[in-house]
Amino acid sequence: MTARPKIRLSGWGRYPVGETRLRRPERTSELVESMSESNSLVARGMGRSFGDASFNSSGETILMERLNRLLNFDAASGILECEAGVTFEDILQCFVPRGFFPPVVPGTKFVSLGGAIACDVHGKNHHIDGSIARHVLDFFLLTPDGRIVKCSRDENHDLFWATIGGMGLTGIVSQLRIQLIRIDSPYVSVDYDRARDLDSALDLM
Repeated sequence: MTARPKIRLSGWGRYPVGETRLRRPERTSELVESMSESNSLVARGMGRSFGDASFNSSGETILMERLNRLLNFDAASGILECEAGVTFEDILQCFVPRGFFPPVVPGTKFVSLGGAIACDVHGKNHHIDGSIARHVLDFFLLTPDGRIVKCSRDENHDLFWATIGGMGLTGIVSQLRIQLIRIDSPYVSVDYDRARDLDSALDLM
């Protein structure tokens, strides 16, 4: 698979902007091929990272958007196996009607699970349910030397923890298993408390 000519790219914050060559693999085999052909790669999910975390001005950027297959789902346990390009939007569309929801959701649904692992994203329930790290069971990591390594809390655990929140520096997550939670309804019950000023808001908190 050959790389395309350089294009200008940025993260979600639109600064900085840099030039990078793009690759868009369709299969894991093409992802492995890309790793063997280049010595400077950065994986990019949906490009929702601030700054320049999701593109590589000094080399090539791997677009993960087509590695987005749902591979297996166990409704009894709520465990989803999928490729790293699957987004939270994909999960919501497919599994909310079935009564399942991601246990941790970032501020936008346009985030890939590979990117979520790289940034160890969290949601508004962080103080109760923690970050995505708590709910990822295992993943396959394509390392810079071309190996595909299974990582979990029990297997290659040092690499597991170095990759979660590691901003892609350990390699590229190709697929993963994540625990979904059951929900009774797609609706949320919300209480509103109106504060008249800052002191009142702090008191409510």
